[in-house]
Amino acid sequence: MEGGIDLVPGRREGYRLWDVDGREFLDLHLNGGTFSLGHRNPELSRILAEGLADWDVGNHHFGSEPKAALAKALVEAAPGDMQYAVLTCGGSEAVEVAIKSARWATGRRRIVSIDAGFHGRTGLSGAAGNDEVAQFFLSDRPEEFTKVPFNDLDAMRAALRRGGIAAVLLETIPATCGFPVPDEDYLPGVKALCEEYGALYIADEVQTGLGRTGRMWGVDNWSVAPDILITGKGLSGGLYPVSAAVLSARAGAWLEDNGWGHVSTFGGSDLGCLVALRVLEICSEPAMLANVNEQAEYLRAGLQALARRFPFLADIRQKGLVMGLQFSDKTAGLGMMRALYENGIWAIVAGYDESVVQFKPGLLIDREYCDEVLRRLENAFVWYLRAMNDILGTATDIPDEAQLDTVVEIATTALQSWGISDANLEIVKHRENTVFKAAAPGGRCYALRVHQAGLHDDTAIRSELAWMQALHADGFLVPAVVPAENGDCVVTVRVGNETRRCSLLEWVEGNLFNDLGRVEKGMQEELCDRYRQLGVLAARLHIQATSWQPPPDFQRHAWDEDGLLGDEPRMGRFWDHPDLTPQQRREFLKARIVLRGFLKKLGKTDDNYGLVHADFLPDNIIVGEAGLTLIDFDDSGYGWHLYEMATGLIPQIRQPVFDDLVAAYLEGYRSERDFSAEEEELIPAFLMICGLNYLGWLQKRGANMKYADRLAAEIISGLLEYIPHLMAELSPLQRLGVNLAVRLR
Repeated sequence: MEGGIDLVPGRREGYRLWDVDGREFLDLHLNGGTFSLGHRNPELSRILAEGLADWDVGNHHFGSEPKAALAKALVEAAPGDMQYAVLTCGGSEAVEVAIKSARWATGRRRIVSIDAGFHGRTGLSGAAGNDEVAQFFLSDRPEEFTKVPFNDLDAMRAALRRGGIAAVLLETIPATCGFPVPDEDYLPGVKALCEEYGALYIADEVQTGLGRTGRMWGVDNWSVAPDILITGKGLSGGLYPVSAAVLSARAGAWLEDNGWGHVSTFGGSDLGCLVALRVLEICSEPAMLANVNEQAEYLRAGLQALARRFPFLADIRQKGLVMGLQFSDKTAGLGMMRALYENGIWAIVAGYDESVVQFKPGLLIDREYCDEVLRRLENAFVWYLRAMNDILGTATDIPDEAQLDTVVEIATTALQSWGISDANLEIVKHRENTVFKAAAPGGRCYALRVHQAGLHDDTAIRSELAWMQALHADGFLVPAVVPAENGDCVVTVRVGNETRRCSLLEWVEGNLFNDLGRVEKGMQEELCDRYRQLGVLAARLHIQATSWQPPPDFQRHAWDEDGLLGDEPRMGRFWDHPDLTPQQRREFLKARIVLRGFLKKLGKTDDNYGLVHADFLPDNIIVGEAGLTLIDFDDSGYGWHLYEMATGLIPQIRQPVFDDLVAAYLEGYRSERDFSAEEEELIPAFLMICGLNYLGWLQKRGANMKYADRLAAEIISGLLEYIPHLMAELSPLQRLGVNLAVRLR
């Protein structure tokens, strides 16, 4: 995924903009909310144009009717007992006024703000924000500005207890942090602490005010009355710069003492005040606020539906139309920003939390616009998945919405058998089975599996769980099986016409092995070390499976010559893939015959064949402090140890250091279990068998996988490249007496 986005806006209208080449975008950034009422709002544009008949920017030495009217309206609209309004050009200047006012009122200098916050880029506003911003122009003042974590009342109390604090400066919902919504008691708690320690409370509402949260001001949602309120951006109507610091009697008393204490030539220009006055009126109208809440609720429902289908959308941070979309990867916001751009949406990543995309729809949007946003967003999610599959070599599926609604209902119902209700369900995998992360009240987490209908019967699933329990008892890092309240490990649930079996496992924390799937600078050694650990794990698994005595009713499928290369392979008839040409099909059938003969000659012994996991893909291995945890035993059955080893190696086959990874893998394996040089020579044949089976998997279910065409093309080309080597050069096959010159009739 290429970095950087080149967007030069051209025409703009309402909540859409076009680049200079004429490409349309839904504007969901709106320059931080500057265009909350739309680009070139017709009514506001008319007011500005008509105002030119009588007004200009005005004179900062004099008052004017527009200035007086706007100041009065701001004081009346602000929460609490406000008395003054200082009109400025931009939000940064308004922050400067707020800080100076607090210092004047208290006789103190220190300001408390939050880590990774943002209040502007002027001297005082920059010093109050993220250290990176403050330090860039050497404007950081650690002796005057204290930073504390957001949503942490204990840290806030500790900062205020130090004394000398003039004010606490807070964005009500911090934008550059990715719009984390305050805890219910946080803002009221901060206000109470300010009163306890004699500090002023400054609410930075530049991005959260003017109706954006569904209330006139963001702080209204928590019934907090600040001593100073800052507004800007949207106050301008996107047409003429204007912002303001609205002050309580205590905070603004300096104006009575020295009205020239702060002056700005263009602050509160007459023309800007005309527009801003109408903005205030629109944003306070009950119908407008009702629309914000209605569309916010509608968008949230749509986003929740998308989150069920696309589990990498981990959280929807929302208060009204202040929205932060948080993704599961810590830098995914950057990739999603690109995905949105490619699908006609302009939104930006949060500056100090790259897992979050800021989503700020306009206040006057309608249902039709919301539907268009959700459609394009869905397309962007698909685009992102395909891009990440390309980059990481993963195979994340895209589930059907209607089917998923049923599965979610099944999952919710099933959890009752474990005595779990009101769990937060998050889809983590949707392939053969659907796997949910179920966060139960109290903080305990589980992996709930809704098994695919018809794939395994009760006996097979119970057998899988029995082996997992045995492995867990033997000290292996595998998820612990959680019995239901009746002692059973498998629960059957019926919803409508759909019947599914469900099982529950303890949740395993950690990072996927696949997170280190690419060889980049400095990663080769770590990747080799992980493959060394993987080899150790495979060997220990084979030792345990050889010595373990399964229960009498144990039943699992076989990855033998029929299961892998028979007339109906378990993974699917790879030779029927629609992308194959007739010649390619003939080549694959020839390879099938050769490899099937090879497996028959190889034979099955206790040393080379037994119970295997059969799916050592990076997606099924979690890296934690304790080591490698093996998950997803759904494919477990009887097969060759070499086949299992090949499933762990094949995802890296195109890596430039593949030979090094194989060597590391075998080093780890041999540290626990014998593995001969003759067996090592058989690895290429099993890699070929793996590749054919993955093509069969795609053939069987590719119609439901929007990335299947790319994966199939890669596998086909790789296999075709390898077949001549297989047919002519694999000496182990020759030693086993396989006729390499076999021809199809």
